Amino acid sequence: MTHPARATSVADPDYGGVSSAGQSSGELRTERLRLVTLTPGLVRSALEDREELGHKLQARVPPSWPGADFARMLPSLADGPDDTSVAAPTRLIVHAANRTVIGETGFHGPPDRSGTVEIGYSIVLEYRGRGFASEATRALIEAAFSSPGIRRIIAECLEDNGASLRVLEKLGMRRTRSAGDTVHFELRRP
Repeated sequence: MTHPARATSVADPDYGGVSSAGQSSGELRTERLRLVTLTPGLVRSALEDREELGHKLQARVPPSWPGADFARMLPSLADGPDDTSVAAPTRLIVHAANRTVIGETGFHGPPDRSGTVEIGYSIVLEYRGRGFASEATRALIEAAFSSPGIRRIIAECLEDNGASLRVLEKLGMRRTRSAGDTVHFELRRP
C-alpha cells in the first residue's frame, strides 16, 4: 500500500528557520507524518536531555532513536546556527498518530555549485517496512525541488540493503552506477 506524501508546510518558529528562497522551513506534514526541522537547539536536547527533546517535539523519543549512524552525526549538527539556511534541512520524522519519533531524513549538506545534494534517511527498527521512509523522503524531495538552488539529488546505498534500494526506486531515483558494493542513484528536478 502506498501513502500519498503530499507535503504541506506549517510555519513554526520553534522548529524551523528560513529557506534560501525566503520561505519558512518549518514543519512539513504528510498523511501520517510530521517532519520537523532538526535545529541545533533540538540536536542539543537530543544529546543532553531526551525528555526535553520529547517535550519540545510533543512526541515520545524511543530508546531505539537515534540509530548508530545518526547518533555519530549529532554532535557535529549541534554547533550550527539556529536559523536554517538550507532549503531542505534534516528533519526528524514523527509518526503523527502515535506521536513518536521514528527516524530522520535529510541532506548531507547544502547544495554544491551544481545544485546537487546527497540524501539520507533512517527509520527505527520497530517502524520499518510500512512505507514511512518513502513517505517522509518524498515530502523532503518535493520541498527541496521547490527551492531554486537544488537541481539534483543523489544517494548511495549498499547493494545488499534491499529495503533501502526499494525506497530509492519508489522515490523515482535512477541508478547511475555501481562501485564495489555501493549503488549510486540520482533524481533531477522535473
